[in-house]
Amino acid sequence: MNAQFEMWSYFHYFMIVFPFILTIILYLYVRKKSYSVKRNIALLMGIIMVIILALRQIYIFNKDGGLSPEVIPFQVCHFANFTMLLVAINKRYRVIGAISWCLNFPAGLASVIFADGLENYSNVLNMQGIAYILGHMLIVSMGLYLLLTKMIKINLKTLFKMYKVVTVLFLASVLINNWFIKIFNEKSNYFYTYTPEKGTPLEDLFNLGLNYELLGITFNPIYLLLLAGVGFILTFIMFLISKIRYIRFE
Repeated sequence: MNAQFEMWSYFHYFMIVFPFILTIILYLYVRKKSYSVKRNIALLMGIIMVIILALRQIYIFNKDGGLSPEVIPFQVCHFANFTMLLVAINKRYRVIGAISWCLNFPAGLASVIFADGLENYSNVLNMQGIAYILGHMLIVSMGLYLLLTKMIKINLKTLFKMYKVVTVLFLASVLINNWFIKIFNEKSNYFYTYTPEKGTPLEDLFNLGLNYELLGITFNPIYLLLLAGVGFILTFIMFLISKIRYIRFE
């Protein structure tokens, strides 16, 4: 059975709305229950997410006949599955919680809204297509669930620690993308630092600059600075949104 994805179709709207509906249902169910129940549901969601990712990576490994950049889960939405599972395991992992909410959640939401890449799939009912759809919807739902159940709690100190970690990952992605392109002879685009995702506003940022090569590393400095700036603003906005959850209305 074959099926192709169409942007702004009924199914696409379903992809956008369903994660929020699922989260509301889960939260209404657990809001008056013990922390243990809330945590168990989060653990179950996290395990399902990791299993879906693992099946996707095995599928691509077999399809490509070996290792490739797509098999290595360094993309933001790939390692989101692990960060969110870790928060479900132990809510004291505050920095990981900050990454889950401030970085992984909006990245997952953007991938659901700007799902143009799915249109390139000849069949979205294979493991890679199903994993994209289910995986990104679960990232959105899981991130929101962790916040609503107060498993994620971010203060300024945690936020600044998160910025340090993400900055290292961001800069490392520039090097790794270049190395993997040479090693695998295939485009690697972790953190979208090599090129922007087609059909997203990042294309406009990329076009404001030019590619340069230094010591064998190709990069667009204007694009990287703008991308980092957008990332900083977005993650800070997500931090402010997270604070709303802890406002008490007496």
